Amino acid sequence: MEKKDWEASSSSENEAGFAADDDEEFHFGGSGPRLQFRVGSSKARWIIELGMAQVEVKKGKLWTTTGIIRSGKTYCFIEEALYLSEIGELQILCNEDDEVVIPMKDLYEKIAEGKNGCCWENYEVYKYLKGLGYILSRHGVPWTSKDAAITAPSGEEESVCAGGEFTVTKLLRDMQICDARAVFDVYLPNSRFKKSSPGEPSFVACFSGESPPNKEDIKLLQSRVAAPLRFCHIAQGRVSFFYFSSIDLPVLP
Repeated sequence: MEKKDWEASSSSENEAGFAADDDEEFHFGGSGPRLQFRVGSSKARWIIELGMAQVEVKKGKLWTTTGIIRSGKTYCFIEEALYLSEIGELQILCNEDDEVVIPMKDLYEKIAEGKNGCCWENYEVYKYLKGLGYILSRHGVPWTSKDAAITAPSGEEESVCAGGEFTVTKLLRDMQICDARAVFDVYLPNSRFKKSSPGEPSFVACFSGESPPNKEDIKLLQSRVAAPLRFCHIAQGRVSFFYFSSIDLPVLP
């Protein structure tokens, strides 16, 4: 077994590769930062029925590596919406009001509830790798599709959203095949990345109910996933990755 730690480095550029604007302000007070959104930042509307945000205004190049496209529309999962909100690139509007922006604390609560297909553990890994410049998508979810239905990440029973445009199905049913589960497809930083032809991921970020996962679960998961597996471990806010490889032991005389 080998283990890797990838340290995030501070930079004058954000995740999207743009230099931080001089007029961007971060106000600190209380227990955490309050973000002041950039003028002209992207906007999305939270769709309660889907547990996702539909992007209405796109600004910047970050959308080349963020969000899934269905029927010509871009949607964000909760981890994407929260991350972009944290770095001041996206405003999430309430479903029922054109003017009201969802407070950051409400987005944090959505993660804490774990009802939208992402929990705190998953988000910490997503945020960490995105901060390093990696490109991430939920495992097994195509970046683009003209005909694919939008699926609810909460695992709710199949239903039809108001308006009848999308079908809600169980997204995570096939992912939880054992205690070890694949969570994110991870691609190396690539300025030429295209959602229409993303290629194979560099590795798949996985979690396990055990530390480390047992041999049977690893074999079962690897039989379903073509890309290399990297298991995530979080301790005291530090994200580590480890993987397993076969070793031929010498035959003793």
